Amino acid sequence: MEIRPDELQTLVQWFGPALQFCVIAIPILIALAVFVWYLVAAVRRGPVEGFYAVAQVIASFVGQDVPGTSVRRVFALARLTVQEALRRRVLIAFAIFALVFLFAGWFLDVKSDDPAHLYLSFVLTTTNYLVIALGLFLSVFSIPTDIKNKTIFTVVTKPVRANEIILGRVLGFVVVISILLVLMGVISYGFVVRGLRHQHQVAMDSITRMAPEEAGKPSPGWEGTTTLNAHHRHTWQVDNQGHGRTDTVMGHWHEVTVEGDLNNPEQAKITVGRQRDQLLARVPIYGKLRFLDIKGNPTEKGISVGKEWEYRSYIQGRSLASGIWTFDGISAQQFPNGLPIAMTLSVFRTFKANIEKGVRGIIIVRSVDPHKPIECEPIGFESQEFNTQLITIPRKLKPVGAGGMTGKELDLFQDLVKDGKIEIIVRCDDAGQYFGMAQADLYIRAANASFTWNFVKAFIGIWLQMLLVVCLGVMFSTFLSSSVALLATVSAVLLGFVGQFVTELWTGKAFGGGPIEATVRLVTQANLMQALNLNHVTEVIIKTADKVLLTIMQSLASVVPNFAALGRTGEYLAYNFNIYGDLLAQNCLSALVYVAALVILGTFFLKTREIAA
Repeated sequence: MEIRPDELQTLVQWFGPALQFCVIAIPILIALAVFVWYLVAAVRRGPVEGFYAVAQVIASFVGQDVPGTSVRRVFALARLTVQEALRRRVLIAFAIFALVFLFAGWFLDVKSDDPAHLYLSFVLTTTNYLVIALGLFLSVFSIPTDIKNKTIFTVVTKPVRANEIILGRVLGFVVVISILLVLMGVISYGFVVRGLRHQHQVAMDSITRMAPEEAGKPSPGWEGTTTLNAHHRHTWQVDNQGHGRTDTVMGHWHEVTVEGDLNNPEQAKITVGRQRDQLLARVPIYGKLRFLDIKGNPTEKGISVGKEWEYRSYIQGRSLASGIWTFDGISAQQFPNGLPIAMTLSVFRTFKANIEKGVRGIIIVRSVDPHKPIECEPIGFESQEFNTQLITIPRKLKPVGAGGMTGKELDLFQDLVKDGKIEIIVRCDDAGQYFGMAQADLYIRAANASFTWNFVKAFIGIWLQMLLVVCLGVMFSTFLSSSVALLATVSAVLLGFVGQFVTELWTGKAFGGGPIEATVRLVTQANLMQALNLNHVTEVIIKTADKVLLTIMQSLASVVPNFAALGRTGEYLAYNFNIYGDLLAQNCLSALVYVAALVILGTFFLKTREIAA
């Protein structure tokens, strides 16, 4: 089967760090271990006998241990490991978890503008840290304690291989923590759903007739407010048929239905339904963003307004400066009622104006067909900074431009979508004001996925982190004492979380310098952006030493598991976005590569430790 270049690039992106670990780190570590243990064996047995002892270990590892692995013995050792973990009162960790959730309501800000994000972030962070700590302390103390107490001799005297001991330990610890993680997940889900559940009633004295849109026309319906519940209230509107909804407050809204005549509110039955759109798994369809400058010419990025964070570029108001998103794979079957788009645009004001009102903007939908350059009339909107703004582009639009469609009504999908592609143009319509935008700031919202399944996928990410922590702990404990193994595992985990930051320091993208320069700045209280004000020789020494340290840290960060990427699934859940199957598959397969590599390393280190015994 032939692999295309784009598929090869995807594989490299998926397994880059894991493959580097297998191809670079493992051979180096094994070679180093062979050399060290040869020196130990040579001192104890002599150079020749030491060489034969090491060679015998390598030969037995390759020729006997790997092909002769017994699943029955692995499961037997795993069962013993489970019993050992229970004797160590591992259930105390679960009791701590339950106790934290019991009193969590005392510390959470129930008046938060986005309580769903608050609750989800809390349960994911609490579960993640507790599970990682549990896996850490179980794994690093197991083998060193057995060696210290000499209980491992009762195992190695049996026909048990080193790789079976490693696999049995890992499997046993993973089973124990997985059961606890499932229980934590069930409790967390119930805690979130129960904590967010609330019910409103209608404030009867607030019911009024809505003003007609034009003089002489009947009222379109009724409006009012709800009671104050869960530290907030809603305003609501219903039509003359008794169907309507509330406004969106704290990230949710309620459906409102009326049975009876509201001219006599006491005899009418008004029902406010449960909250909607609070626990979601949004499925965004992202496009590719490009910019036009103020004269309408293509440019690489927008204007810099002086903000240090360069994630967004800005377009100037009342000009041809535009952000253009090109979307692919769009069809009428997906969106029969129009194209729902979501925007999170930033605003930069050069003058205050009416700060309570948003900055005006326009949206233009345009065909990508160069032979039929049709675009619709501008659709006006008012920015909603710090909120996700939802706008539905209707199926029927008025045209502007060439293509013989001027004056005729356009169909969004028949006239503007070409081979599933369409362009959406955003401009700022207020002079002296700016819109800031990045590629992810405008997307098309497909149908929501299951929140429950999304919750499970986030906990799978936590499970993968726990699995790697256990493997790292067991591997380090095969040749280090328990305290040193603990320190080494913690260092590897921390480096896996901050690897991206280390890379930015190493490449100079992050300000502040390396560890030594940062310490000097901390002591002298120097700003990150200013010079150190030291003599030239001292600065050269500091920067050279930092470069050496950062190079070492960068080399290690490039091969250790990327715990930050595994934890990114939790960020998707907390912000109500669907965790894509590709992302979950990438994390799972990358973790499995690391697991296989760490088991091989642990087996080899345990066998070489026998030489020094």
